Amino acid sequence: MSEQVLRLLFKIPDPITIREFCHRTGKSESSVRKLVDRRRLPIRTERQLNGEGFSDMRLMIMWNEWLEMIYDVNEKIPSTERMGWKSSWFKRINKLREDLKVVPDEFQSMSEILENT
Repeated sequence: MSEQVLRLLFKIPDPITIREFCHRTGKSESSVRKLVDRRRLPIRTERQLNGEGFSDMRLMIMWNEWLEMIYDVNEKIPSTERMGWKSSWFKRINKLREDLKVVPDEFQSMSEILENT
């Protein structure tokens, strides 16, 4: 799909429930409810989306707007900062591996395996 088609698709509202948002993102329901209560997520009521015959109490999270927010935030973070967590994670893993003197099986040579048996 072209960039223009994707932008047009994102203009179509995609309201989802809190439970569905938890399922899609892996966040706990209590944390999502706190975000909704604090208005940190793009939300609308069913009445705003579907008209007068629907409930004013049921809140729906606007999935496409949330994805756009995440995309915009990720664009503003420098790539070095985005990759910084990965390099620090690898450093910690390598230090732990050296401290424990553990080598994954696929990196051991056959002679080392035979010596240990």
